[in-house]
Amino acid sequence: MPKKRKVAIDAKNKQSNFLKNEFLEFFKSEINCHTIGRVISYDKAHHRCDVQPLPLQSDGDKRAALTEVVVPASVWQMDTFFQKICTNKNVNLNGYKPMAISSVVWVGFCDREMDNWSGKSNYKIDTKRMHSIQDAVIEAVIKP
Repeated sequence: MPKKRKVAIDAKNKQSNFLKNEFLEFFKSEINCHTIGRVISYDKAHHRCDVQPLPLQSDGDKRAALTEVVVPASVWQMDTFFQKICTNKNVNLNGYKPMAISSVVWVGFCDREMDNWSGKSNYKIDTKRMHSIQDAVIEAVIKP
């Protein structure tokens, strides 16, 4: 029969406090889920844009711009549709504005890398990259 321990393994909770307070915070800081940002360039032909994240870094500096952010069809097709209606029918949509440079957008980050993605077909994942700022997609336009 094993002998009973007289002293607890982590009596002062140093290991559990490290895991709970420091490691968990570090781990959470490395996972990108969503951010809010401003469009700084927009390639309408290829449905890509560059976005400047609005939250500042802890030292007050701006974060690096997100490049080649995917603009989904749910955004660009609506913009194209409304622009055609306004042009062809002389309709005034009371302040409708399409996504453009300086629009504020909600950006999400894909669970896995998107380097080989090119449309509707399955694609190969070449890296272990997850939740990276390199794999950004516009999810919504907050302020056009």
